[in-house]
Amino acid sequence: MSRTALSRRHFMGGVGLTGMAGLLAACGGESPPPGPGGGGGDAGSLRWWDHLGGLQDLHDEWAVTQGESLGVTIEHTYNEPGKATEALQLANQSNQLPDVYSPVIGLPLPALVEAGWVQAITVSDDVIARLPEGTFVEGLSMLDGVIYGLPAFTDKQYVACTWYNAEIADEVGFDPPKSYDDFLAALRAIAEHGEYAPMTIALGAVGRMREQIDDLAQAGGFPGFMGLRFDTGEYEYHHDAYVNAIELYKEISENGWLLPGTNGFQIPDARGRWAAGGIGFHIDGPYSPGAVRSLNADMLPNMAVAGMLTPDGEDVVATKGARGGDWVIGGTSELAEIASRFVETFTQDDYQTALATGMDQPPLNLDVVADADVIEPYAWLVDDFRARVFRAPQPQVRNVDVTQVQARQAPVAPELGNVIQGYLGGELTDLRAELTKLSDAYSAALDEAIAGATGEGANVSRADWEFPDWQRGVDYTY
Repeated sequence: MSRTALSRRHFMGGVGLTGMAGLLAACGGESPPPGPGGGGGDAGSLRWWDHLGGLQDLHDEWAVTQGESLGVTIEHTYNEPGKATEALQLANQSNQLPDVYSPVIGLPLPALVEAGWVQAITVSDDVIARLPEGTFVEGLSMLDGVIYGLPAFTDKQYVACTWYNAEIADEVGFDPPKSYDDFLAALRAIAEHGEYAPMTIALGAVGRMREQIDDLAQAGGFPGFMGLRFDTGEYEYHHDAYVNAIELYKEISENGWLLPGTNGFQIPDARGRWAAGGIGFHIDGPYSPGAVRSLNADMLPNMAVAGMLTPDGEDVVATKGARGGDWVIGGTSELAEIASRFVETFTQDDYQTALATGMDQPPLNLDVVADADVIEPYAWLVDDFRARVFRAPQPQVRNVDVTQVQARQAPVAPELGNVIQGYLGGELTDLRAELTKLSDAYSAALDEAIAGATGEGANVSRADWEFPDWQRGVDYTY
């Protein structure tokens, strides 16, 4: 594999004082060097923070059992996703980063390393041997072969899963839909039956709408992800696949097939209504069963899934990049050795099986799902992920200087989710024109970030986003 290596000195030289000052301002400032008693827990206590709401019970129990095994008290703290970043920023400012945490800072790995947010994780050869091939990737979870982050979940997943109520399907009489027309026909049949609402989704959640349409567009033939083509490195939100996927949602809405109130539903609203029964379909991620079980366990036996829709019922082809680290060790931790041993426990079969049993995001080791206590549709979906999700090219893996651009890339507003909401609500009328504006805005933001990075010495250009040798349905290798 040919990739540009990065040393800590190289990254500082590439970002420069001005660039790094901007990065640190976004994070609440650089951590001072650890001193006596500073950062992490005391000699007998290891602090562990995460933002994974569905895993609170598991993690509380894991902290106790693994603390006893390791001979240390492990203090587990859950921070709500909306507050997790701020909590970490405040902890960093006071030199009190937790020993182990889930990194929701929003900066690429090299910036986190240079700013002192994380330190290396010692991972034994035995642990590495039992992980899936390609788990650790340069620029994402390791730098110069040194591991800084451990992925906990698989990259083999898509989030636009077509969940439906099997009891309603039997009563109304429709098969699991594969194509857009199949789906529309099933919704029409439910509506004409008259007893049930055809569908609900989290239409009020901008981020969730973006994720679903990104996935549906890719399955519908878009040669890239999140609007960016893999082959040319150009933004093309106005591609036919995006237009077709959004028009599908538009037709559903205009036909009156959405549960009243769906336009404003956030994720808990849509899930809660569907979990109560009486609604045919709910498009949600693979984590839906875990959430439904906590809302209404009686609904679990009626859950069924049809995978992801494609325009004409073609086999799904999805392409996702490798994951970065879901777990890191705080840069000021004085318990790095025992923190590494604790992080290694997340690779154990019993923890991975517990993740699978939770039926949230599928675990890093998909093999454990076969022995986990999960509903059959969840197991089927994981098998579908294995067969239909392929590894995407990522520019920062080929050239780590790309991370300097990513750290500077300004968010675009309005984003895709806003466009979807506006079009379905009637505020926007020319969908392709709005998507073209979106493509132009993202392209301009990328060009501006590249200019800023190259001005500070980074060796990067738009060519780093071009992968003309990429092939759909094949794992990309560098």
